[in-house]
Amino acid sequence: MKQEKGFILIELIMTIVLVGIIASFTGFFIYSGINGYLRAKEITASALDAQRALDRMSLELRYIDYFTANPALHTSLEYISKDPVLSTGIRRVLFSTSNPNNHMILIGMKDNEQPLLEHVDPGSFNLRVWYKDLDQDGTADDVAYIDVGFNIENISTDFATRIFPRNMVERYIP
Repeated sequence: MKQEKGFILIELIMTIVLVGIIASFTGFFIYSGINGYLRAKEITASALDAQRALDRMSLELRYIDYFTANPALHTSLEYISKDPVLSTGIRRVLFSTSNPNNHMILIGMKDNEQPLLEHVDPGSFNLRVWYKDLDQDGTADDVAYIDVGFNIENISTDFATRIFPRNMVERYIP
């Protein structure tokens, strides 16, 4: 009797099926890893942009001398700054909903604002001015602090800061 060497058809089919199963699991794990990396990269970049926007607003609003805000909407603040680096005139921080696909925070000279942060969640933006009696004159008309908060679309983290303006209370000198 002659002994034959080689694969039979069943062995060949089983090898192809096993290689296919291993390849599909390997492909799934590689896809998951790459997808997770890209998502983490996107979230990190968005968080860095959000922090940069908070730092910029904090820098500008720290030196305000005069401001007007819409207390009902909490979406804009017009101000004049005593910061010598900033240009003189009325400046504004504004939440813009003019583009329904891309809500953004704008900052700059009034009627010439530039985008500071894009893709802000429309229901999350908050810009509130809080008053207190800081100069002990019996009226709560001094700006204690300004709260700014928002979320970025597709990120569940809250971004917020509390800004303490330096020029909003007259110094009491006995």
